[in-house]
Amino acid sequence: MKTFKEFILEAQKRVKVLRTAHYTTASNKNQIMRSGFKDSPSTGTYHPDNRKDVVYTTPSSRVGTDYNHSRVNLRLVNPKVTNTDSPRDFGKKIKSWMSSASIEDINNQKGKPTSAPDQAKSAFKKGAKVVRVPNAHGGFTPKEGNPQGSYIMVDKDTANKSIDRNPSPTMRAKSKEKRTKTQPKKK
Repeated sequence: MKTFKEFILEAQKRVKVLRTAHYTTASNKNQIMRSGFKDSPSTGTYHPDNRKDVVYTTPSSRVGTDYNHSRVNLRLVNPKVTNTDSPRDFGKKIKSWMSSASIEDINNQKGKPTSAPDQAKSAFKKGAKVVRVPNAHGGFTPKEGNPQGSYIMVDKDTANKSIDRNPSPTMRAKSKEKRTKTQPKKK
């Protein structure tokens, strides 16, 4: 018989959880929590041409707060994630293709690398439910150790099933003491 510790270690190997969040206004967050995600009126960069049911999320709070401060937490269990190239990698690939391709190949666009938005669109058309675009947040290059600005696009139906209505609370560090009711806040 397995010990509890062995059981937990085996469960962690079998169950992978991807935590991400969709950032929006407070009123939109309340509406999403009540009735789920609706079709997006946006025609964002990574939307397939005829599908508007893609939810933009990010695991990075730095990227998310650029959009708004209210977050709808998503918890995807054992997701099959399709990765694309980062826009920065695409820029490097296109430069090397331009320098090595013949004029005929450039005119016909033969062997031209596909951009991250095109890769994401084709992944959704092929039936992918979760697509990750690494380092997609503008031209921002984060310092070492800072979170990367990636987007995770989730199919609307998958996102609705994955809304975390009871997110786990923020854990307090053991070294910090709890404030009593009479103790003032430290400035």
